[in-house]
Amino acid sequence: MNLRPRYPFTALIALVIAFGLWYAVAGQRREKISERQAVVPLTLTNVPQDLVITNNVPESVSLRLRGALSHELNPNHPIEVVLDLSGAQPGTRTYPIKESEITLPPHVSVVAIDPPEIELTIERLATKVVPVHPVTEGTPAAGFVLAGVRTVPATLLVQGPQSVLDRLTAIETTPVSIEGAITSVEAVVQARLPHPLLRLATKTPILLMADIIPAPTPTPVPRRRKRRPRRRK
Repeated sequence: MNLRPRYPFTALIALVIAFGLWYAVAGQRREKISERQAVVPLTLTNVPQDLVITNNVPESVSLRLRGALSHELNPNHPIEVVLDLSGAQPGTRTYPIKESEITLPPHVSVVAIDPPEIELTIERLATKVVPVHPVTEGTPAAGFVLAGVRTVPATLLVQGPQSVLDRLTAIETTPVSIEGAITSVEAVVQARLPHPLLRLATKTPILLMADIIPAPTPTPVPRRRKRRPRRRK
């Protein structure tokens, strides 16, 4: 009986692969199971375009990991908590963080999550036409006055959460100096949005125009002539 393999080179390759798999599995069994605390980033995905989150959201989540952690975690595949908000609705709701939403390396599990849930306040995006309030600094030169100041355009279309837009009455511009001016001043300015969640719906440049004119000459007040007392006859 001939026990020699028909294809010895193929059999040798199969033997090497089998030995490698056995060694890898045996190595994992020999490696000690440990726990490690890790602070990982929190990412919110699939936020509907017509909604906006208005409360503060934590940037990271603390995880206690358990598994074969004797080696450093692979920096090319970092652990991350990904919270899917595709079904979000306006209002304040609590979203639990599930282990299925955490990208974990093989043979690693989650023991604890802190915080275990995230509270989000979500509002619909709205738009509002808001007047522009031009801002100037300084005073004209002696003998000149500021007759008026205006912007083109006079109003802007602003987008943001409805609750923020309801409190918005005007938008100030970046200041323009008229110190020592003897002629009218024109400058392109920027809008100062008072809330980080507000955005301009259009990118129209804003032109500020300050009208400087000579100070009017004061009109002299005529003196009244004193009446002389009449002499008695």
